[in-house]
Amino acid sequence: MANINFLKISKFFLYLAPFSAVIVYRGTLFPFIVGKYAFFRAVIDLALIFFVWAWASGEIQDFGSKIKNFFKQPLAVIISIFVFLYLLSGFFGYNPAASFWSNFERGEGGLQIIHFFIFFFLMVLLFESESAWRKMFVISSVSALLVIGYGILGSFGFANFVGQNLCLRFSGSLGNPAYVGTYMIFAIFYSLYLAISDWNIGKISLPAGKKWLWLGLAILFFIFLLLSQTRGAVLGMGMGILAFLGYLFFTLPDKKHRWFVLFLISFLVILGTFAIKYRQSIDLMPFCREQGGGNRILDITLNTETAKTRLLLWKQSIIAFKERPILGWGPENFTAAFEKHYDPAFEVWYDRAHNIFFDYLVMTGIIGLLSFIGIFLVYYWQFFKKAVISDNKLLIIRNALLFALPIAYLIQGLVLFDVLPIYINLFIFLAFASYKFQNFKF
Repeated sequence: MANINFLKISKFFLYLAPFSAVIVYRGTLFPFIVGKYAFFRAVIDLALIFFVWAWASGEIQDFGSKIKNFFKQPLAVIISIFVFLYLLSGFFGYNPAASFWSNFERGEGGLQIIHFFIFFFLMVLLFESESAWRKMFVISSVSALLVIGYGILGSFGFANFVGQNLCLRFSGSLGNPAYVGTYMIFAIFYSLYLAISDWNIGKISLPAGKKWLWLGLAILFFIFLLLSQTRGAVLGMGMGILAFLGYLFFTLPDKKHRWFVLFLISFLVILGTFAIKYRQSIDLMPFCREQGGGNRILDITLNTETAKTRLLLWKQSIIAFKERPILGWGPENFTAAFEKHYDPAFEVWYDRAHNIFFDYLVMTGIIGLLSFIGIFLVYYWQFFKKAVISDNKLLIIRNALLFALPIAYLIQGLVLFDVLPIYINLFIFLAFASYKFQNFKF
C-alpha cells in the first residue's frame, strides 16, 4: 500500500469523465441518459475516494494551504457560490426532493451539481501542469471522436447501435442532435488549442507535426456540428468565430494582419447575411435532397415554429419567475411552474425553458441567475487582468480561443439548455481557466 500513488489513481478517474458522453445503455428506458450519469458519478466518486485516501496517507503535502489557495481563486469562489445557491434554491423550492434527486429521465439536480463541483475541485487541485491539461484535452477530443463514431455506426444500422440517417440530423451517442452542436463547439476548442500548442511548444507531449492532426479533427468536428443542423449551435459558433477574429483585430501587433482580419470579419458578416436572406435557394447538403437537405441550419428567423414556441415559453418563464423571484422554484421543478401557468397555445410539454438564462431564472431565482452570470463576469475580469500585450502571434491566437469559447457557449445557450455532456465540458474549461489564471500571465 505504501507504494501506491493514490493521487495518480484519482487523476485517472478524472480523465475517464469525458467518456461519459459515449456511454449508451440500452437496458434502460432512457438509454442515452441513464448510463451517462451513472458512469460519471461513479468515476467522480472513485476519484474523490482516492483523493481522500491520498490525504489520509499523507501523500498530499500542505493540504490546508491547497484548500486555502483554492478559495482564493476568484473563479473558484464564484463557482462555489453558484453551486451553494443552486442547492439552496432546491432546499427552499417547490419540491426539494425532486430538486436534489432529479428523476430517472434527467439525472441532474442537486446531487449532480455536487458531482460537477467535485469534478471541478479535483481538477483545480490535481491538474497543475500544462501537460496534465493537454492530456485532458486529448482525451476529450478522443471522446468526441467516439461520439461521432457511435453515430456513424448507428446510421449504417450496425447491431446494438442506435442512430438514423446522417441526413436526418446527426445525434451520435448523445441521442439528441441539439446537444451534439454544443458538444462539438467544445471539441473544436480542444483540438485547436492542441494544434496551437504543438505549433508553439511542440516538445510538451506530442511532436509538432501532430498539429495537422488536431487541425483536421477541428474541421471534422465542425462538419458534424453542421450535420447536427442545430441552429443555436451554428449561431453560437458563428458569434464565437467573430469574437475570435475581433480579439485578433485589437491585439495583433502587425497592421497588415489586422486589416486581413477585418476583411475576414466583413466577409463572414456579408456571407452570413446573404446566406440567411437567400436561404430558400441554397442547398447545403445536395446529397441529402431526398431526405430534406440541410437548409434547416440557415433558417435563423423568428418566423419558424420553434422560434415562436420558445418566445412563448420564455414569456411563461417570466410569469413563473414573478411568483418565486428570489430563490425560484428549485432545480428540476420547471415542470411544476410550466403546468401551473400553462398556456393552451402550447402543443407539447416542456420541462426546460430552452434557454439557460430563463432556466436558471425560473429554477434558482434572480440570485441563482446572477451567480451563473457572475461566473462569466469573473472569467472575463480575470482574462483581461492576466492577458498581456505580446508580439507572439501564436500566443495571441491561443488567447483569442480562450476569449471566444464562453461567448459561443452563451450564445448557443439562448435557445438550448445544459445537459451532462455539456456540463462536463463547461467545468473542464472553467477548471482549465482557473489553472491559467492562477499560474500565468498570458
